[in-house]
Amino acid sequence: MSATTRMHGLTVRSEVPLHQSRLLPTATPADLDITVGAPAHSLTEAPTGSVLLHFEMDRQYYTVVADDHGYLLRFYGTCDVRLDEGLRQASVHALPGTDPAILSVLLGGTVLATVLALRGDPVLHASAVQVGDEALAFVGSSGMGKSTTATLFCAEGARLITDDVLRLDLGGMAPRCFLGATELRLRKSAGTLADAFAVRPGQRTTGDAREALSVSTAEDEALPLRAVIVPLPDKDGRRETTVERPDPMAAFLLLSRFPRLIGWRDADILRRQFQQLGDLVDRVPVFVARMPWGPPFPEGLAASVRRAVGAA
Repeated sequence: MSATTRMHGLTVRSEVPLHQSRLLPTATPADLDITVGAPAHSLTEAPTGSVLLHFEMDRQYYTVVADDHGYLLRFYGTCDVRLDEGLRQASVHALPGTDPAILSVLLGGTVLATVLALRGDPVLHASAVQVGDEALAFVGSSGMGKSTTATLFCAEGARLITDDVLRLDLGGMAPRCFLGATELRLRKSAGTLADAFAVRPGQRTTGDAREALSVSTAEDEALPLRAVIVPLPDKDGRRETTVERPDPMAAFLLLSRFPRLIGWRDADILRRQFQQLGDLVDRVPVFVARMPWGPPFPEGLAASVRRAVGAA
């Protein structure tokens, strides 16, 4: 059964659960319609077409190609996602026996990030929260504490804008944030943060064995971005939080280390992303926050960071 939701400025209708709380009537016209197609048979070879994106480390993770039918995302050993040329239709073709919960994780993260990048939209590898009438974004690679920092802020009263994927609007006077994910995905060790909330949030285990917390969410689709914060957690006895602001060039080089999608080969996409990042750094302050880390997490950590970056 399909559900329709609003994510990253798009109306998304999906036959695969995306675990979103911002639901719309199912019949609402969709910008992106995700359906489940015929099962895949073998996903070990690279797909044919012009390679736009390829990511591998200890193994091949995914490849994106352009071909005569539009685009194909291959998640090796899991599924293919076929996108039409207009980026309005997506069909998922999973290997038999694939856990549907894994498809939810891939669609809500890498697939939507790919669609946004192909559309030309600015995207950060970031979680973001609303503080007062502004947004704070936490940028970093996987495991650096983006979601955990956002959770600490939400436990102290902030509202969730998105987790892991943040689409920006750079066209106005101030960069603004689109609403995205309505859950925070935490590693098991950080799942104890649910206890830090005055009212314990809903909690479930995701397809990639993380703990998802359903916290209070933002409702404003265009909150101005007050600051970008790169969290640097310290588990080796640090007692105080220190926040520094690097110069614009250092900030640009730092943020360029944390793309949401690694392995772009398309020159036009890479050029556009660097231009967007340069525009962002020129207009929004970037901070590095070195923080004592848990669990257990020190009380008041979010408040100290908030004060240091000048947020309400």
